[in-house]
Amino acid sequence: GLHKGLPGYTFKRAPGELWRSYYDKEHNLVVINNAHADYFYAAKIRIRKLKYICKLFVKELVLHNFLGSNKEKALEHMVELSLYTEENLK
Repeated sequence: GLHKGLPGYTFKRAPGELWRSYYDKEHNLVVINNAHADYFYAAKIRIRKLKYICKLFVKELVLHNFLGSNKEKALEHMVELSLYTEENLK
């Protein structure tokens, strides 16, 4: 289906797997590996966990929406989105 707006997110335990997140286009969800070592580290402090989830959202949204862009433009979009989303986490 056609989805508009920000995706939701969900967790999937995948112990031993290296992926942190992926975008499930069919369900408009960012799927986060809550068995990844980085998630465990981030989850110890609430604001760090929020920032980590935010970074994964940014990564997935940029990959999905700017896939045809060159690497530099995609990274610039990541910096821009990170700046504005983290500002709104306070």
